[in-house]
Amino acid sequence: MKVVIVDDEYNSVENLKTHLEDYPELEVISTFTDPVEALAYLIREEVDLLFLDVEMPSISGLYIAEQITLLHPNTKICFITAHTEGAIKAFELNALDYIQKPFSDERLKKCIDKIRKESSVQRPDYDSISHDIEYPLNIICGYHDEDIVLINAEDIFYLETIQSNVYIHTRDSVYRGNKPLGFYEEKLKPLYFFKTHKCYLANLSKVDYFSPRISYTYDIFFKGIKDVIPLSRNNVKALKNQLQ
Repeated sequence: MKVVIVDDEYNSVENLKTHLEDYPELEVISTFTDPVEALAYLIREEVDLLFLDVEMPSISGLYIAEQITLLHPNTKICFITAHTEGAIKAFELNALDYIQKPFSDERLKKCIDKIRKESSVQRPDYDSISHDIEYPLNIICGYHDEDIVLINAEDIFYLETIQSNVYIHTRDSVYRGNKPLGFYEEKLKPLYFFKTHKCYLANLSKVDYFSPRISYTYDIFFKGIKDVIPLSRNNVKALKNQLQ
C-alpha cells in the first residue's frame, strides 16, 4: 500500500514513519509538514492510505480528508489527533480510524489491522464531525471546470449562493465551491467574514463602503472590484455590533 503522512510536527512525522517500517506491506512514498503542499500533492496523486493530522495551520485535516475522499474515494484515511475525549468520541461514532498522540505500538497495530480488514471504503459523515471540532479555514478549494484551485481566504471578496450552488469571488476569478454557504460562514467567521444576506458572505476587510437603499437595506461596495452585494435589513444591526 502506498502511504502518505501529513502532520505539521516534524518529529511526529518521523516517529510515525519509523513505526510504519514494521509493516512491510506499507510503503511511505511521501511525507508533508505543510498541509497546503500536502493537499496540492494529494489532489494530483492517488494514494492507498493517508495518515492525516487533524489540527494544522491554514487547513484542517478534516477539510483535507473531505476533499480527498471526494476526489479519490478509494483512499483510506487514518487521522492523527491530539484532541480531547469529546472529539475522540465523534471519531468513534463515525467509525473513523484514528490514533491519538502520543500513540502506543499496540494502538497503531490495532489501527493497521482494521485497515487491512476493510475491503471497501465508505465516505464518512464529516459534516457531523465538523460540528464537534472547531477549526478555522485559511485556505479553501475552488473548482473551475475540471481544475481545482487552492484559494487563500484573504483573496476572497465574497461568496454567493445561486440555485443551491456556492460561488467564490476573488479579484479576477470566480470559482465554484463544494460546500453550503453555512459551512463557509462558520469556518471563515474568525477571518472577518460576515453573512450580509441569506445568499451572500462578505470579506469585511475588502469592503470599501455601504450605501443606504430603501427599507433600511444597504448596497456593499468593495475595494478594487465593481461588484455590489446586498446587506439585508435583518443583518444591519448584527453588522453594526460586529464593527463596533
